[in-house]
Amino acid sequence: MATVLKTVAKKVYDVAVFGPDVGGAAAAALSARRGLRTLLAPLSPISVARESDGWLLPAAHPMMPPLRQLSAAVGALDECGLSAELQRQSAPAEGAFQILGEKLRLSLPLDPSRRKGELRRELSDIAAAEAEEALNSLERLGRSWDAFLFEPPPWPTRGFLERRKVHKLMPAAPHLPEGLVGEALAALAPFAASLVGHSAPEATAREAAALLRAPLRLWGGPAQLADLFRKKAAEAGGDILEGAAEQLRLDRKGVSFVFAGSEVHASCVVLACSAERIAALAQGGGRLERKVAEEAALPVSRKVTLAHFVVRGEGLPLALEEAALLLGHTMGPLLISALPARRAKGGTQGERLLTVARVSDAGFSDEEGLLQSVRSALEAVLPFFDRHIVHQSADLNPLQPHPILRPHEDEGPMGLRPHSAAHERVLFASTATYPGFGLEGQILAARAAAHQALALSGRKSVSAV
Repeated sequence: MATVLKTVAKKVYDVAVFGPDVGGAAAAALSARRGLRTLLAPLSPISVARESDGWLLPAAHPMMPPLRQLSAAVGALDECGLSAELQRQSAPAEGAFQILGEKLRLSLPLDPSRRKGELRRELSDIAAAEAEEALNSLERLGRSWDAFLFEPPPWPTRGFLERRKVHKLMPAAPHLPEGLVGEALAALAPFAASLVGHSAPEATAREAAALLRAPLRLWGGPAQLADLFRKKAAEAGGDILEGAAEQLRLDRKGVSFVFAGSEVHASCVVLACSAERIAALAQGGGRLERKVAEEAALPVSRKVTLAHFVVRGEGLPLALEEAALLLGHTMGPLLISALPARRAKGGTQGERLLTVARVSDAGFSDEEGLLQSVRSALEAVLPFFDRHIVHQSADLNPLQPHPILRPHEDEGPMGLRPHSAAHERVLFASTATYPGFGLEGQILAARAAAHQALALSGRKSVSAV
């Protein structure tokens, strides 16, 4: 974990980053590596895991889209020197992604010949051929956004002229697969992005397609990715502060805020946190601060919740892959990860950790209800699973949050632009920035924020060593 300071090391910074989201950590890492005096205050506990009765449980679901295959993320990963480390810390990619149902146990190996055999074994000849063609199309399905993301236009648009300009650059609506693969993509989209449906076709055609094709498995998921970016920020000389900032104030030349009783100044601020956090930061401010809070107040309708089960090794069938999607249950799809369990003090005896993600309403708060409903759903595909549970725990508000926004009624694009409309020195890099692009969108926003922070600082870029 990156070094965390409990007191303010400096009173003046080029850029201050507030929030726990991956985009904030990436913005801090990129800014620090470009020679900017950088402060990062996550505003909440920063950890890849939490402890529950001696067991370590991940702070986010372990499955993510493969970032090296998403063009908007590659440059930032390379600039921060994270590509090799990300590959080293991820689980081996030999395992297949699995689709489960009441009468379905379909594994999808990367090897085409093995995958073809699996499809023929589980599906009819016609359905297998259709699924194989659909799976082969996934790699090119999201490519149409590559040019759009290389130099992203103002998004979402403001006004007629911007809409007309962006309309010419937007890729045509993708033709999504039907059948089993189409159902799997629709089910995965909310787990891969923070805006889905007609408002954000990229969430299904790009993020979910990448996740289904070749999931990246980190034990701590996005929480671990954020920690890797924080580590790079600290290595490049950035300060990571423990605690909460307050009284954010904006003026023409910069921003100020109070941290641990000290007033701190910065050339600009990057907000990578929830709308509620931003409203709290702006509390008591004037017109500019209120406008920023209003701009960030996008409605959240749902969230990803987690149910963790530590299970004796013999309690899980050998045929269960480490990454699986359960379809067909009344509560909706479940995203399942099966990895080795970890104790806070070591000494496991071959137990497995089953982390199950479910999309719940934003206000959902029934921990026992979540555990019971997930156990009920798993019993259909994991017989006798209940009797092998060693420990269970619900996480209704994970440390690395995954909110899902409510689209506009006209189904038009929505989200936060990296540059605030209220003040040029306020930048955004939260899950609500490019929300249809998921983690890729956060990294894209981080890239834009770091570039603008450098321009506002008036300093020339000096790569940190």
